[in-house]
Amino acid sequence: MLLARHAECLYWMGRYIERAASLSGVLMTQNAFNRGRADGAGWSWVLALYDEISTYEERFGAPTAEGVVSYYLTDREHLGSIPSSIAAARANARTLRAMISTEFWIQINQAHQKAKQLREEVGLTDSGLTRACDRVRNDCYALIGAAEATFFRDAGWRFFRLGVEMERADQMSRLLDVRFAQLQTGDADAGETLGDFAFWSVLLRSCGGHHAFRRRVSGAMTPETVARFLVFEAGFGRSLTHCVEATVRLFDELELECDAPTPQKVAAGLNALTRVIRSARTDPELLYGLHGFNDRLQRRLGELTEQMGDTYFGGAAAAAADQRRAARAEARKAAERAEADSEPEQMQTQAQPPGLASNTNSR
Repeated sequence: MLLARHAECLYWMGRYIERAASLSGVLMTQNAFNRGRADGAGWSWVLALYDEISTYEERFGAPTAEGVVSYYLTDREHLGSIPSSIAAARANARTLRAMISTEFWIQINQAHQKAKQLREEVGLTDSGLTRACDRVRNDCYALIGAAEATFFRDAGWRFFRLGVEMERADQMSRLLDVRFAQLQTGDADAGETLGDFAFWSVLLRSCGGHHAFRRRVSGAMTPETVARFLVFEAGFGRSLTHCVEATVRLFDELELECDAPTPQKVAAGLNALTRVIRSARTDPELLYGLHGFNDRLQRRLGELTEQMGDTYFGGAAAAAADQRRAARAEARKAAERAEADSEPEQMQTQAQPPGLASNTNSR
């Protein structure tokens, strides 16, 4: 039996690992896109992407390139930074120490130590930032790989994978929203349209999708084909469609294989999430409506996370589990009573050998 608090720790451990990997991809995207520009500015859109402009300005004032990089890459007081995300993943792993493999525990401790050293090792140079982000992403990929190779395939594994897939969907939608965030903050010129080929090429490479795109899509790379690939290509593990379908499948497995029925609120949240993807398939202007699509998707993911907290991880989950255990215990008692009531009748119908009774009495 999986405790609700352990399920919650596994879920958020998966989310924090994927968050650190995806954030490093966002920083790499901006670094590559901004390379060669004289002032090195244009980083405020990253804050807009995570709705943190006001939070940042309260602490540091006007955004600067160096400040934003430090905020996400080395600031341990910022709960959304890479070191904080990895530290949170490790804290959840420590709670789960008896449930996770030694290999995973060693790997997450190594990743945690490396993340703490980013402050001393990273400069604002293009090469330094790229190396740091690449190392973080590789460490996170190694963590997910260690979990894949060594975790037992029970309900806990499904909750860990749910965290990875739901965070991956959220972060991919943010990556797809990069250009809108740039336009919103003035970091992209009005003349720089969504049809900027270089931007979409960099974005595709930042999420590791360039090779898969070239295998799947023939002809010239265009913003439209890249956007549709990252949204709808189920064969690419980081596409939004793949992540949403994997999320639905994991809930089905929890119900069918782990005796954890999907609560009605969660089922409704899953249906709302899949409708967002389904409705976008028929939109011929998806590229130019991408901002609204991403907003809807992120809202649905947030609602699903809250519904999971209320049902699987909160008091409602514990109460439901208690009710199921009580029902099973009552069913076992009823079966035992029925079996006990039938025993005297069965004994009367069984003939005993004549000598057995006398031998028993003589003792």
